[in-house]
Amino acid sequence: MGMARIDFPDDLLTTQTRVIRVYEALAQQGRGGSTVLRRELARELRLLYSHPYWSDSAHSYADLVELRRAARACAWREAA
Repeated sequence: MGMARIDFPDDLLTTQTRVIRVYEALAQQGRGGSTVLRRELARELRLLYSHPYWSDSAHSYADLVELRRAARACAWREAA
C-alpha cells in the first residue's frame, strides 16, 4: 500500500522547486561567489517555511518530505 498523494498549493510547490534549483546551483558554483545564491536560498526558505500551509497543526515533517518529492517530480517533468 502506497502513501496517499498530498495536494500542495501551487505556490508552495513552486517555492520548493526554486529551493531545489538554488541548492543545485550552489552545488555547481563551488566555494567562490556564492553570496547571491545563499541570499536567494535564505529568501526562498523563509517563504517556504512561513507559508500558511504549515500553520495547520495536522501537517508534519512527512508532508515536507512529500513536498520535496513532488517538487522534484515537477522539475523532472519540466526538464523532459
